[in-house]
Amino acid sequence: MILAVGATSFVGPPVVNKLLDENYEIKCLVRTGSNTFKLQKGRTRLTSGNLLSPDSIISCLENVDSVICLIDLKHTDLIKNLLEAISRTTARRVVFLSSTTVLVPLKNHIKDAKLESEEMITSSNLDWTILRASMIYGNEDDRNYSRMIKFINKHGFFIMFGDGSNLIQPVYVEDVANAIALSLNNKKTRRKTYEICGREPVKYKDMLEIIRKEIKKPFRVIRLPIKLSMFAVSVYARFFPNSSLKPDMIERMAIDKSYSYEEASRDFGYAPGSFEHGIKKLICDMSLEKDNNALEP
Repeated sequence: MILAVGATSFVGPPVVNKLLDENYEIKCLVRTGSNTFKLQKGRTRLTSGNLLSPDSIISCLENVDSVICLIDLKHTDLIKNLLEAISRTTARRVVFLSSTTVLVPLKNHIKDAKLESEEMITSSNLDWTILRASMIYGNEDDRNYSRMIKFINKHGFFIMFGDGSNLIQPVYVEDVANAIALSLNNKKTRRKTYEICGREPVKYKDMLEIIRKEIKKPFRVIRLPIKLSMFAVSVYARFFPNSSLKPDMIERMAIDKSYSYEEASRDFGYAPGSFEHGIKKLICDMSLEKDNNALEP
């Protein structure tokens, strides 16, 4: 049996559904009050618990052979508790979803926290695999492209920081789910770390053109210089310290974020789709969701 931790996250339902399609028996760790609407309750077992202490999930690990961790590795205290709890059971196989954020050459507290979690994982005596995903997109719960598309549809413009020549390589959520399923019982992946991303990198400005083509709606792209934008955001952050917009977010826009998944392809057959294919499916799904909402009484 597999215990899925973080099953109610954006990535959770696609991963759980993929594993169910592969005929795995799944148990999902969920906090009391979590939204489990997108989990297939008839085919999954829901077990209530949290990661506030190792003792709090020992009972949830009963009869579990493998664990899939989908919670953000920036939560180092939760990762520490999970590792300790697993070490006190017979389960040894664990797949962790990390992020290519750890590869960005900038100092960042979130990056440092994720790296600390990765260090705890690799220092454990478990049969771990770490999958570092690039920016994940693929349904209305993602905070990246679905939010961007909604903004464009509502306002008719989008702001681009820099000239858009920087490379990005976002990964479709179904490709992430496939990577987890393919690596789970593959002995080649034991105690190894992989980058998983889209088929090929694209320039940011070209990404916007692909979206323009697929939404079939003209919109204006407003280009703002990186340094000027960083200064403006830093001033804004002083007056609104709780804002999610930070100067380093703008600075990252100037950095190429392209990665090789050659090792993942060689070891477990990872073969992601193109950005064009993924964004087209996302836009189609968003349109269907909008139409269904309009039909509700």
